[in-house]
Amino acid sequence: MNILIAAWHIKDFNVGLGRYARGLITALADLDGENSYEIVTPVEPPPFPSKPNFRYRTVRLPVFKRRVWEQVVPWLAGPHDIVHLPYDGCIAWKRGRLIVTIHDVKQLLFDVGRHAPSCFERLFMSDRRALVDYVITDSESSARDIHRLLGYERDRITVVYPGVDLERFRPAKGDQSSPRPYVLSVAGPDPTKNVETLIDAFARLPPSLREQYDLVLAGDFRRRPDLKQRLREAGLEAQVVFPGVVSDEQLVALYQQATVFVFPSRYEGFGLPVLEAMACGCPVISSNAASLPEVVGSAGLLRAPSDVDGFAADLAALLADPSRRGELRERGLSRAAQFSWERTARGVLAVYRKVRTVP
Repeated sequence: MNILIAAWHIKDFNVGLGRYARGLITALADLDGENSYEIVTPVEPPPFPSKPNFRYRTVRLPVFKRRVWEQVVPWLAGPHDIVHLPYDGCIAWKRGRLIVTIHDVKQLLFDVGRHAPSCFERLFMSDRRALVDYVITDSESSARDIHRLLGYERDRITVVYPGVDLERFRPAKGDQSSPRPYVLSVAGPDPTKNVETLIDAFARLPPSLREQYDLVLAGDFRRRPDLKQRLREAGLEAQVVFPGVVSDEQLVALYQQATVFVFPSRYEGFGLPVLEAMACGCPVISSNAASLPEVVGSAGLLRAPSDVDGFAADLAALLADPSRRGELRERGLSRAAQFSWERTARGVLAVYRKVRTVP
């Protein structure tokens, strides 16, 4: 097979879509020596494996818009049997079978991002279901949502769990403890990340316990001045650290040195930060929303997203009990080992073969 992967989000190295594209392409290159791949990116790609059946190409357009770029790329690429968009996109005039990875349907469930279709979509892609041959998604939760809200038949959807780079995200070697212990969360400005619940839960810790720890909120929170107001009202300004958007190396260190990782999100198609935290040996408290129980399993503590008292109780219990944290650490490491990118690549490759052979 000749397979084209249009990896628009490879430029977004520090968000989930970029991590997914990078992890999948790297694993496919390591796994598949039979099929021919053309990987097209809008910027210079990261250092992917050099394999004779993998060709990497950068396509830059004067109009730097994803919708325009993804329509043009298949016509600039070589002959292909399959084009895979590893994100929720579509191609109006396709060559070969079209596979898309729809990670979640958050925009249909919450007031975030863009809802209304563009003029291009209204004119040329009024029925995306007729253009998309097959859908890959990250979890059973997302598969149910895609079937229910987007109308794709369930037999055109396959769940393939993303992976985690276990060579990069792993426990620290030796003692690399932080000068001051901290509770960590990795999120961003999206209100569905529900950072408010974590702030309120942290504020409800017994003062004698809370004052021993900082709260580190990694991500871009520049558009959330309300959070800083919330911190002022709770008297937590001196204990909360905003490191901003961090590099992979900084992120790994944050996971490795954190005492507990807390992720109270209201909705996730998968929840990669939870998996990364477990892979680094950090005990996890997560919400039980959407796909997160599929990722965490019995390796962490789960609470309803709005259960502030529950998050506070679990956090207090873990901070006060090193042996319990050690138990969750071992469970998390075992759980994370089940989510390799090789396993993801095998699942995606099985979908390629299925789509290629189905009339």
